[in-house]
Amino acid sequence: MGQLSLLLAFHNHQPQGNFGEVFEKAYADCYRPLVEALYDFPKVRVALHHTGPLLEWLEAQRPEYLRTLRALVERDQVEVLGGGFYEPMLAVLPEKDAIGQLEMMNDWCQARLGQRPTGMWLAERVWEPDLPRVIAQAGLRFTMLDDTHFRNAGVLGELRGYSVTEKAGAPLGIFPIDKELRYAIPFLTADKAMALLEGMADRASGDSAVTYGDDGEKFGVWPGTKEWVWGEGWLRKFLALLSERTDKVRTCSFAEWMDRSPPAGRVYLPTASYEEMGEWSLPAASQEALHRAREAIEHAKLTPTAGPFLRGGIWQGFLGKYEESNRMHKKMLRVSERVALAEQARGRAGVGEARRELYRGQCNCAYWHGLFGGLYLGALRHAVYKHLLDAEVLADQALGTPAGYAVSVVDADADFRPEVLVEGEPLDAYFKPELGGALYELDFKPRRWNVLNVLGRRAEGYHEKLRKAAQAGHEPHGAPGPVSIHDLVKLKEPGLDRLLVYDRAPRLGFVDHFLPAGTTLSDVERGTYEELGDFTRGSYGIERVDGGAERRAAVSVCFFRVGTVAGRRVRMDKQFRVEGARVACTYRIALEAGSPLEVVFAPELALFVDTEAERAQTPRALPATARLELAQDWLAAAVQIELAPAVPLWQHAIEAASQSEGGFERTYQGTSVWPRFSLPLEAGRKSEVHVALALAER
Repeated sequence: MGQLSLLLAFHNHQPQGNFGEVFEKAYADCYRPLVEALYDFPKVRVALHHTGPLLEWLEAQRPEYLRTLRALVERDQVEVLGGGFYEPMLAVLPEKDAIGQLEMMNDWCQARLGQRPTGMWLAERVWEPDLPRVIAQAGLRFTMLDDTHFRNAGVLGELRGYSVTEKAGAPLGIFPIDKELRYAIPFLTADKAMALLEGMADRASGDSAVTYGDDGEKFGVWPGTKEWVWGEGWLRKFLALLSERTDKVRTCSFAEWMDRSPPAGRVYLPTASYEEMGEWSLPAASQEALHRAREAIEHAKLTPTAGPFLRGGIWQGFLGKYEESNRMHKKMLRVSERVALAEQARGRAGVGEARRELYRGQCNCAYWHGLFGGLYLGALRHAVYKHLLDAEVLADQALGTPAGYAVSVVDADADFRPEVLVEGEPLDAYFKPELGGALYELDFKPRRWNVLNVLGRRAEGYHEKLRKAAQAGHEPHGAPGPVSIHDLVKLKEPGLDRLLVYDRAPRLGFVDHFLPAGTTLSDVERGTYEELGDFTRGSYGIERVDGGAERRAAVSVCFFRVGTVAGRRVRMDKQFRVEGARVACTYRIALEAGSPLEVVFAPELALFVDTEAERAQTPRALPATARLELAQDWLAAAVQIELAPAVPLWQHAIEAASQSEGGFERTYQGTSVWPRFSLPLEAGRKSEVHVALALAER
């Protein structure tokens, strides 16, 4: 029997762009009572990590919290953990930005809390073998990862203390987070959690250390935990037990353990994240296959030996699973290059605010989705675009970029195919020729608003669970204490299964549909319409680009495609003109040969507009009109849809059923508008229609 050192780490997280009331509630239910409880039990030592957005909110709104936190640091009870300041996914950042984010957190903690971190919390425990080299350059010595990372590398036996890894000779200590503890705290009773630790101490030979590291939100924010942790007094009971039973278990800081104990061994870990993240990054069908494989090895009683090697994908899989995430990421990389250019021209001090805004736009939450992750939350996606556009505008000001528009043909999203980018003031307009010649990003810079910030509806691995829950209803779990959010099945409202509708075409701007005459609004809303053409995802050629690197007041881009409509060959020309705060498209459509053909041409526009009035009125069919205005109230902006000739329109909300730590919920993604042009197509004669988007402040 030996002495067990317990290394406790709490990760307090709020993402960039979350609502003020969410910060306030989490502070009241979790962060404030947590540090107050720690203050009352001075024998218990812990490591605390706070994300930059939360630290900035605390400094502005609750400075007394930081005073208490500093007092805990000064009495050597709290060890401050660093990390990327705005909680980026370090593995997918330019190296300069990754090191800059780590150093920003180090400097902030030194200045406000009186301690410069020597270790860090790694966002979502997303590990890449190259990270030790990057982390070491920021002066950090250790991080912590799930024990499953070690099992994936074939490490057997009990995991205690820390191991050392390196990249190109730069060492890093890695503490393995014990999964049994992570699932026990705070979900077992305090007595049982303490008994689990004492059992570990009984099995120890000599002095050993075990690591617990997880979200601080488990202590008051996760469903059911406020009443359990604070109402029933779980945390104070647990801290009292830790204070009393130091003969077997004592708390210790990570830095102290590293200073007095050598590493348990050398390890090289594969690219990985926590187990659930690996599942979420997979396509829906692959998630189901993974579950079946795990059930099979469990049935064969092979889980202890084979389980660690049966794992899901990697975090970067989200960039392939969600094209919207990939576009956001590649926008971030483009802005990072722009800020770097401005920094070369003006020096670091001259673009400090631009770099801070870039870093804010790198907050990881809006780039992915699982049980956590905010890709389905339009406000978080908007926050990313807002900060990236802030950074872009500031960088252009630093560079003295002249007015007007420049146009470039580049592979902006890293798929070996060119995009056409029109950039300037007041718009950025990005076109994707091989995806229907559509407009995939439209940034209205005066309001830092990507008007096309819409997430399409698609199958998710948890949708079958939602269907079953909707049919059976949710039963209470019946166990004492709260249920882990990984096991929670809760519908926040009835009928969510009716939202399990999947899009057949991309949700972009100027997506070209050809519909049968009898198509209804319900058909397009439910995705049950018949598509007569092959233009929505078809590849368009670039016929002409009027403009270049030299800025002009207006630029034009012309795409074309020869495709089919109802089995007949049809040529489509799409000529875009960007001028002022307006993107106008002139369509010219003609049969190549044969008898006339009557069609309904519907160039869909998927727009990130969000007002209660608009939601209440949709779905709706509007009579023939030449102009429709849709407001984005909380940005004090609006988009006008201009049509020639005047035609009727359909409008419907794009809503999805998604999961969160609180259960299944309805998420609003945007509004889809379908102008409907009845066209007589004739061989050798072009039918011409005009559709424009004009942006304005309100």
